[in-house]
Amino acid sequence: MKKYIALHTYKTTPEQTWKLLGEVANDLALAMDEGKTPARCLKTWNPFPHGRRDLAFCLWEAEKPEDIITTLGALMEHITADLLVVDEIDWAELTLAARAEANKVAA
Repeated sequence: MKKYIALHTYKTTPEQTWKLLGEVANDLALAMDEGKTPARCLKTWNPFPHGRRDLAFCLWEAEKPEDIITTLGALMEHITADLLVVDEIDWAELTLAARAEANKVAA
């Protein structure tokens, strides 16, 4: 599976979009977890409550971008999805590896 960052902007008002998401989020989360969707959203970063009302970001796992669009379904009537395939760096894992290497050198 590839990882994608999605930049979502709103086609309707942010309030309408988040209201709709609230209505479908539980069912969508369960469907993604149970493998019933072709893509899986791993994280969402929402700056809306902090004054940035024009976008949101999500981290997705999918074979191809179209799988994300399919998974979003009716939500695509309310949002756009600019999808970027990305490599992920886990800084916590990198830190652990760097500490282990430093300990080997020091020993």
